Amino acid sequence: MGVVKLRGIVIAESQTGESSKRILILAKGIGRVMLSARGAKNTKSKLLSGTQLFSYCDFVAFEGKGFYSLNQADLIESFYGIRMDMDKLAEAVYLAELVEKTCPEGMEQDETARLLLYALTVLEKTELPPRLVSRIFEVKYLQLSGLLSDGGCMVCANAQEPLFFNETDGEFLCREHCHGGETPLLGAVQRAISFIAQNEGKRIFAFSLSVEALAQMDSVLRRYLEIHMGVSLKSREFSRQL
Repeated sequence: MGVVKLRGIVIAESQTGESSKRILILAKGIGRVMLSARGAKNTKSKLLSGTQLFSYCDFVAFEGKGFYSLNQADLIESFYGIRMDMDKLAEAVYLAELVEKTCPEGMEQDETARLLLYALTVLEKTELPPRLVSRIFEVKYLQLSGLLSDGGCMVCANAQEPLFFNETDGEFLCREHCHGGETPLLGAVQRAISFIAQNEGKRIFAFSLSVEALAQMDSVLRRYLEIHMGVSLKSREFSRQL
């Protein structure tokens, strides 16, 4: 117990009472940490800006028995520009929720936090289609979670085109290991998944896709997430309605 310093990004927030809130952060070297922020919703609160969703901060908190009480939040980056574009905001909200719902407790999540920071930076600073940013994030996040390989057949690792997607089992398969009824991947989609899996950092966002390829990638990854992560989030579909 005592005063602790944490660097992290806010991935979820909830109101407690009229003026306070709890925030969930991904903290460097620790992972998921829930912070209680008294009075943070007051417009004059020194904690107001640092406790918003997506805020990347240096936090100072008091660690009690099973809880952290936030005393200070020094803002590093707010990603405020994302809030100026509804499409970008919708995808950013989805990415934060995906991490919040699936990121395991009790272990550091530095790679996931860096990936989220990269994605938010790309959303805010570039004109890459927001839906593509989310699909790229999903592929890399699945790989970091140990749920996706480097883009080859899940049976023999053959990466020759075309690969096929089995929607029942959520598997990428080569022609030899298909059972029948699989969906052939567009070459652009297969190459995109392989490129993301084999690269790191901001480089994974350095490509574009046609509307047709992005639509297939979207559909395939939605099913893949349902099967392998057990999630089907409404926030993922929200941007489709905009």
